[in-house]
Amino acid sequence: MIRGTEKLGLKLLFVSLATICHLFSYPALVWFISKIFYYHTFDYWQTFSFGLSAYFIKSVIIYGFSFLAFILINKKIQLSQIEKEVEVITDKQEFISSILIVDNNKQKILLKVNDILYFSANSPYIGIYILQKRYLHTETLKSFEKQLDNKQFVRIHKSHIVNIHKISSIKSRQNGDYDITLSDNTILRLSRNYAINFKSKLSDFHQLNTK
Repeated sequence: MIRGTEKLGLKLLFVSLATICHLFSYPALVWFISKIFYYHTFDYWQTFSFGLSAYFIKSVIIYGFSFLAFILINKKIQLSQIEKEVEVITDKQEFISSILIVDNNKQKILLKVNDILYFSANSPYIGIYILQKRYLHTETLKSFEKQLDNKQFVRIHKSHIVNIHKISSIKSRQNGDYDITLSDNTILRLSRNYAINFKSKLSDFHQLNTK
């Protein structure tokens, strides 16, 4: 694997070779054209000396700018590749599949995330709802939002995160808000502030399940 300094050295070598090739090819081209089309043939080394004095600095400037442009474009491509790799890593993030809680009888219960209907803020706790049962847990909605699969659990209000898989129907309130009915007939309000993101996730879910 070539290191960064070695790559830079190769690029500088490329610029140097390109400049030298330009200086040597220019008099050769002049000599060739004059040989074919003119009675007088321009001497190669005389033209080379002229080109060295007249175009050397210009050649260095042109190829130098080209080299800098190449470096900038190359860095942009590398940054783009890094961003894509980060997105792949994010997509492969593992989300929690169960939650360990303690009920009112001090008994530990392991709740399956897929069975949860929704989460509700109930300071200083959060309520976790499964069918007709509610469990309290000592975490915040913001904390859970990072642990849950955001393709399945979506924030619909500052106080609620809902399981898209448990939604039965959606009805507009004609003011930008919506009423969401869950599979147990619970009705939650979808705030207009979260409506766009919610609709996008719901659309992705339905497309995935209709393929």
